[in-house]
Amino acid sequence: MPKETVRITLIQLTASSHPENNFKKTCRLLNRAMIDRPEIICLPETFLYFGTFTEKNMVERNSPWIKWFQEFARKNKVHLILGSLLLRRSRKQKPTNTTLVIHRGGRVVHAYHKKYWYIVKRKDFIIDESRHTSKGVRDGIVVLDGIRIGLGICVDLRYPEYFRRLVRKGAEIIFLPSSFRTKTGSIAWRYLTRARAIENQVYFCACNQTGGKGNEARCGETCIISFDGSVMKRLPVREGTLSVTISLKKLRAFRKTFPVLNQ
Repeated sequence: MPKETVRITLIQLTASSHPENNFKKTCRLLNRAMIDRPEIICLPETFLYFGTFTEKNMVERNSPWIKWFQEFARKNKVHLILGSLLLRRSRKQKPTNTTLVIHRGGRVVHAYHKKYWYIVKRKDFIIDESRHTSKGVRDGIVVLDGIRIGLGICVDLRYPEYFRRLVRKGAEIIFLPSSFRTKTGSIAWRYLTRARAIENQVYFCACNQTGGKGNEARCGETCIISFDGSVMKRLPVREGTLSVTISLKKLRAFRKTFPVLNQ
């Protein structure tokens, strides 16, 4: 029988340029999150570092940090969506901005590499992720407890065709680990997250960073949005956790009574 409910927790934090400090903070928040007895926990984009793309910020696939998260998932019997990491590939290749999904049994069961680069070239702000990272080619789809889950990262949010493709592949829940800036967050974050939920009739779990100053300030507002576009729960700009039990039974019934996807 298909699973009908899922307990989800999103973690919102402020990452600095010190990976070790970020790791310790993440561990504390993960332990706090377990109080809500989630089945899936998601972390934000680049939760282990925030700053320049340098060698020291890259993570090996078999790093002690990832092994710690695998053991945490196994001990606590919880699925982990590791926001994103700057994952090293080889000395000759640029790293990827990658979401790792760890099964509650402790295995890494999926790696989604960010498909779209964040590129802005203005007088007051310049960023070009293509200079530092390789682009992913595979769609982010993973099955946990029989549920098809879609994955995106941050600026992927601006590409609606990508999320429609995930839904065509069966996604009922979509996670978007992000580090969305405050200056664009007031418009793009608030409205596009709801738009992706409404147009695709999915639960949209938008897990953001917070903190920072000036052009580096991130907007927070981590949220879970229902398939009809209603905001089930939203965090303000502070660090913390957010937990919601979602009903897949209601989602499936809604898709039947309002069959826009089939049309």
